[in-house]
Amino acid sequence: MSRDDLVFVASRAFALLLATWALIDISYLPEELFALSHHVSLRSALAVHDYWTSYYWMVTVSNLVRIVALFFAAVLFWRCGPRVAELFSRPAAEQESSQ
Repeated sequence: MSRDDLVFVASRAFALLLATWALIDISYLPEELFALSHHVSLRSALAVHDYWTSYYWMVTVSNLVRIVALFFAAVLFWRCGPRVAELFSRPAAEQESSQ
């Protein structure tokens, strides 16, 4: 197996790991959305800021951003472009100097 093939396999394996991680984070969304809707419904009309509502908004939005970022990174690693290949292997100049 050549170095390029190994880089390609490593890139695809890492992409699958990132996609799995994103899918695991998706499994937490129903709980977060349920808690958010619960605290939004209990919110008082007189209270401008409610700690728990703000907290669950922050948790839900940060989880959504993390899911999008993980899927985006998974797509980049799945395609295994030249920048990704550089992450998994040494540049040619370094390989020649070490030999």
